[in-house]
Amino acid sequence: MGGFGTWQAAMDYPDRFAAIIPLCGGCNESTEICRINKLPIWIFHGTADSMINVNETERLVHRLEKCNGNIKFTRLENGGHGIQDIYERQEIYDWLKRQKNKNAT
Repeated sequence: MGGFGTWQAAMDYPDRFAAIIPLCGGCNESTEICRINKLPIWIFHGTADSMINVNETERLVHRLEKCNGNIKFTRLENGGHGIQDIYERQEIYDWLKRQKNKNAT
């Protein structure tokens, strides 16, 4: 479920995560997207993705922006669906380490 699974898990359990990094995904519950507006989200999507159109991510970004979401969107020009090599970037782990789950007990 990749990116879709990441979005869905966050929507189902918004208080269990410090942050999410969905790749090339979407969310079927986009009408309730504001439930996760406080969750730090860094989204990646390739513009040449032939499996899931980048418009799916852009739609969610726009909805999150409307409810003051804590989002960062990285559009990978000419990137396809297989962009999992972004996990080799140290900056992703540095960003994740800075996130805190304020609801954790």
